[in-house]
Amino acid sequence: MIKWPLIFINFLLLTSNVYALQIRSVVDNETTTAKISSVDVTRIFVQGDRIKSVKGLKGAYTRENDEKNGEIYIQPTSLYQDRAFTILIDTELGRHFTLLLNPTSSPSETLMLVPKGVGHERAARFEEAQPYELTIKHLIRAMKNGVMPEGYAIREVDSKTTYRLGNKLDIKLKTIYEGLNLQGEIYEIKNRCAIPLQIDEREFYKTGTRAISLDTIEIPPKAQINLYRVVSHD
Repeated sequence: MIKWPLIFINFLLLTSNVYALQIRSVVDNETTTAKISSVDVTRIFVQGDRIKSVKGLKGAYTRENDEKNGEIYIQPTSLYQDRAFTILIDTELGRHFTLLLNPTSSPSETLMLVPKGVGHERAARFEEAQPYELTIKHLIRAMKNGVMPEGYAIREVDSKTTYRLGNKLDIKLKTIYEGLNLQGEIYEIKNRCAIPLQIDEREFYKTGTRAISLDTIEIPPKAQINLYRVVSHD
């Protein structure tokens, strides 16, 4: 896997709590092992496809379906918080996957299932065909323009969770661009004050973030801007 160094190209770094991404390569009609959180929900989706149905041991887990995005949110019941269980996934493109899920006491994760030969090579071409700095710039430009990079999956985040920075800014995750080694995130930042706010990058620092670009470094009173963040999966 590529090691992505941290760069600074007039970018800010954002502190936030988002789902960590766990990637598993899957093969049609074969079993894949993955971990899920035993204390919170785990989101599961198939890159380049949509989950149509899920079957599993009754009483082992609870599940919510996201019909809009074709994904599921799953959490083990109290009886299976330290016991593995299996689910069967059928997709809209006719794929069939078996997942052996091992609950752990880790925070929530997103489990991305990458079908063999689907998306993987195309995302790798996008991320590896040019120097690192250009890859980052092109991913941020794609997010700003609403364009999906080759091999990526885009997910709209329908969440009411808002993170507050002091008493001045509200921050909300809106969209995720999921690639092979990189992930792009679009946040909405709102100025809660009646005066303009100049953003200080030191307030947004977080280790592990690759780069972030802002629409502007000054937010007018009661206005909002977008923040574009890039992180790596490794």
